[in-house]
Amino acid sequence: MADAQSFELLKKKRKSFRTAVTKVVNELEAELSNSDLNVDRLSELVETLSIKFELLTLVDQQLEPLFKPEEFDGELEITEEYREKVLLWQFRAKKKFNEFSKPRVTSSSLDYIIPITR
Repeated sequence: MADAQSFELLKKKRKSFRTAVTKVVNELEAELSNSDLNVDRLSELVETLSIKFELLTLVDQQLEPLFKPEEFDGELEITEEYREKVLLWQFRAKKKFNEFSKPRVTSSSLDYIIPITR
């Protein structure tokens, strides 16, 4: 009986963490599509996503040995879908960070170049 209760409790925790991960992914997606990107907010979301996904991963690891063999493949597939989703959005955020960290040459900055005369 205690094993069944602990199994159900872990499944409830996993459901909460999956919901939290999905919520952060949706916020991250919205921030990345925003034309007025807030880099600090993007950084916060990436960090939050990492923490929440780490918690989800721990619960998944605790649940893994408790599944019946016939349930295992389906559960593993869903776990991998979450992992792929998180990695994809972390990659997209990192790519956006890199775009912001590159020095930009604009025409206005070129206006200040003094021509060399001989």
